[in-house]
Amino acid sequence: MNIYLLRGLVREKEHWNWFKSYIEAQFPNANIVLLEIPGVGETCDQVSPDSFKEMVKFMRDKHEQSIVNGQENILMAMSLGGMIARVWLDTYPQDFKKVILVNTSFKGITPLFKRLRPLSLLRFINIFFTPSIESREKKILAMVSNNKVEREKLIDAWVEIQKKRPVRRKSFINQIKAALTSKVSIEMPKGVELLIIGAKGDGLCHYESSILLNKAWGGELKIHESAGHDLPIDDPNWLVTTIKNWYQK
Repeated sequence: MNIYLLRGLVREKEHWNWFKSYIEAQFPNANIVLLEIPGVGETCDQVSPDSFKEMVKFMRDKHEQSIVNGQENILMAMSLGGMIARVWLDTYPQDFKKVILVNTSFKGITPLFKRLRPLSLLRFINIFFTPSIESREKKILAMVSNNKVEREKLIDAWVEIQKKRPVRRKSFINQIKAALTSKVSIEMPKGVELLIIGAKGDGLCHYESSILLNKAWGGELKIHESAGHDLPIDDPNWLVTTIKNWYQK
């Protein structure tokens, strides 16, 4: 079994931090694959495309062998990654039979003011124009995580990630552009088992986005009572337990 993990806006595989070890503990026989959107991580020297289809093609080409040969493939995608995941399902419907969507939203299902809370938009603008890497990463962590203790543990690592593999501003803009302009199907995906997860403390994407998505697409819905946007940071134990319980049904 292969479990593919996909993060969101301008985040690379190292931003999973210790969450991979939690998944490995619950799924010891699984092969965990950390996906990266082009323009971040190993390809930070490139500019992200402004099309989800191009992002999907890039990632699938890179991992095609494990995807095609996998007896069972599970995709867990967060935030912007969830939008990309839907394009992946539409383009290559045979690749994944189980999909987990965490704190994501879709145009046509969720109102814009709940997809991106107004205060978060102002924070994005502020972060974009913050020159200091340390200040920028602190602001990002404060925006996505409600767990101050864990944020303090992560800040040095996140700053180091950006120093080693800085994301171009054009990549940031193109990923935002893709989110705003890409035509993502809002029809219920066929032949896929869905787990939709939201968090009531999400200050970036309102948790009702997950409820509306569940009403539109079905599947199983789970809502965390207090975590922020970055659930793998705020409560990894709850998240992996929720995933395993759903998988074992």
